[in-house]
Amino acid sequence: MDEPMLLLLLGSSVAFVCAVLLWKLLITTLGIASAQWAVITGLPDEPVAQVLAFGIPALLAAFALIYVPRIAVRGAALSTARVRLKGVSR
Repeated sequence: MDEPMLLLLLGSSVAFVCAVLLWKLLITTLGIASAQWAVITGLPDEPVAQVLAFGIPALLAAFALIYVPRIAVRGAALSTARVRLKGVSR
């Protein structure tokens, strides 16, 4: 396989993965936005319901942005440590 074909295959694979991840993000965003719209239009005079409708997704987004990368890095570090220990004979 020559290099341009390999680069084209690699680039198309990366583009496909990005499209799948973006699609999942858009669907999730659509779900959150429609739930917020339903609460706001259904309960226009309930400030507690409106605060919850906007506050819960904001807290979940903050959690995802702050803690999920840390958990992912910590999990990756643990898995590489386990791999290194498997090779050691006791």
